[in-house]
Amino acid sequence: MRARAFTLVEVLAVAVLLSLFAGTFGLVRSAFENADGLPQQEALKLSRWLTNIMTISNRSGRSFTLRCPSNASQGFIEAVWQNPLRQEFYTSLYGCSFIRDRSAVAASLYSPQWNSLLPAITIKVSRGRAQHYVIVSQHGRVRTTPRL
Repeated sequence: MRARAFTLVEVLAVAVLLSLFAGTFGLVRSAFENADGLPQQEALKLSRWLTNIMTISNRSGRSFTLRCPSNASQGFIEAVWQNPLRQEFYTSLYGCSFIRDRSAVAASLYSPQWNSLLPAITIKVSRGRAQHYVIVSQHGRVRTTPRL
């Protein structure tokens, strides 16, 4: 009686299929685990963008207005520069919205002369239930926080 064994090619084929399955499973699992951290990363990118445009404003002496859509599902913030008039957008994969304190203010003006943003703003970056906040004080200081 002769014993039947697997060939090297068959063993390698099974090993490749198992590794592809394990790699795909690992990627899908890590995507779900990191879903809550994504708004935090996006808030950090947004805070860097805001700090950068304030620095440009201070160096050039040009003021700008920050606008955010009233619909939180739209993920962009608009900076409208004065003299010459130019628009710049921060586009996000997540919802961005201004949080207002019982006021209908839809925009904030940054003045490099006074190094101030009026009114001060809080921007909520959210994805599902996960959320993070970018807070810009009236003195142009930018910080992020997971809760208000």
